[in-house]
Amino acid sequence: MKLTDILKDSGIELGKLYTDKDMPPFQVNEAKQGEYATIYNMKEDMKAGKFDPKNPQINVHGLGVYDLKSLEKRVQKDLIGAAKNLGSDRGIETLMYHLYGRLTPLSSKIKGLQEVYQQMNTSQYKRAVTMWNKKK
Repeated sequence: MKLTDILKDSGIELGKLYTDKDMPPFQVNEAKQGEYATIYNMKEDMKAGKFDPKNPQINVHGLGVYDLKSLEKRVQKDLIGAAKNLGSDRGIETLMYHLYGRLTPLSSKIKGLQEVYQQMNTSQYKRAVTMWNKKK
């Protein structure tokens, strides 16, 4: 039996805020951290001395490993390429597929970038970078 099954059986809904007199408020979120992309080999790069905190390596799940700046440029290039095709017969269909398709490479890259930006704003990431800078 999975946790989600237990939650459904007890009547708890995802995204709803719950409070009780005896318990502190809690919320069940459905978003998974690192579903599309994660920072790749951060500890190994730190040990080797080749870690760049502003341009870490990113593993976009199912697509490959990019550094942050390269992934940003790749997304930019893909979006420009998709927008340039708007004048063709299937241009809008292609653009809609790339932007709104559930598991398209471009949407995975965009969602992965968002997840990595969120991960880079966490206190754990900032602390790891600060500790690494002190050891250098």
